[in-house]
Amino acid sequence: AATVSTFSPDSAAILQIAFAFGLGIGGAVHLFSDISGGQFNPAVSLALFFSRQMSLLKEALYSVVQLCGGLVAGGVLRAMLGWCPGAVKVNGMITTGSGFFIEFFGTLFLILTVLSTTNSDRKHAPSYSQPFSIGVAIFVSHMLLVPTTGCGLNPARSLVTNIIENELNPQFLVYIFGPLLSSLAGGLLYEFIFSPHYRPSDSKSDRPVVYVNNNNEASA
Repeated sequence: AATVSTFSPDSAAILQIAFAFGLGIGGAVHLFSDISGGQFNPAVSLALFFSRQMSLLKEALYSVVQLCGGLVAGGVLRAMLGWCPGAVKVNGMITTGSGFFIEFFGTLFLILTVLSTTNSDRKHAPSYSQPFSIGVAIFVSHMLLVPTTGCGLNPARSLVTNIIENELNPQFLVYIFGPLLSSLAGGLLYEFIFSPHYRPSDSKSDRPVVYVNNNNEASA
């Protein structure tokens, strides 16, 4: 993600950022899907908890590890480049409330994409389409959100980069509460509204599988 201070950012830069994040996250999800379910975002992990696919303890452990991973990556970038790319802030031409809702709905789009593409009850697509769909969601989100909020979506990444760059301020809370409240809304919305449409009547309500790769199942 990038910090953009006006509504007229360079279109090529936005496209470059969107492709980098979309392809990078999609590839990473595919790479680590059989190990951890390809989870790098506390908002997504929390949504899995609210959709009853992950225990609270496991979600907490995942979130801690995601934060630690972000700190290590941010530290490496700072050491190599002299600064840590990715610090985010709300565009000065919109209000903090608008930034909150932009982050909320952007994260909700990502969460619903993850929950729908990893729902084994749907049986509608081969496993390799799952990281592709998630990558596309990341790409679209960055195309739309970079000009306004810098596109946080991930509380761990936003927090780490802004801490390293000393860019924390009261307005930064939109990057924490927006995505986390979206986890609550997205997890409950998908579990009780969307998912029952695909679930056989005799199946269990809890779906422990997060990512299915061919015949190998990676638990959350």
